[in-house]
Amino acid sequence: MRGARNVGYDNSRAGLKMNRSQVFRQMVKASARELRVLPFSRLAQMTSEPSEEVALGTRKGAFSVIVEPREDGTLRVVVQGFLKWSWLPGAKSVALDGFYKHPDGSVTGMRDSDFYGYD
Repeated sequence: MRGARNVGYDNSRAGLKMNRSQVFRQMVKASARELRVLPFSRLAQMTSEPSEEVALGTRKGAFSVIVEPREDGTLRVVVQGFLKWSWLPGAKSVALDGFYKHPDGSVTGMRDSDFYGYD
C-alpha cells in the first residue's frame, strides 16, 4: 500500500446505494482480505509500511497497515483507514479491519474489542 490513488466509485452496487464512507469501509475490508492470504514471513516484514493516501471524490483519506508481533508468536494485523468529512472540518470517518496470523499460516479474526485504541 504505497503512494496515492484517486478512487472512482459506483454507488449502485447490486442495487444498493453506497455513500463514500461505505465505499471506504469496503476498501479497508478488501485490503485486509488481500493481506490475510500473504505468508506469515511476508507479513512479519511489513512492520513499518507507509500509509497510502486515497481520494474518494473530494474527500481525502489514508490507509495504514499495522503489523504487531505478539508474545505468543502471532502477528496482529490491522488495516486502519481515516476519511475526512467534507462538511465538518477536522472530523473523520474511521474504518478498521484486522486479524491474527499464526506462524503455521492460520488466521484468526479480531473481535470488536481488539480494535480498542486503533480508532
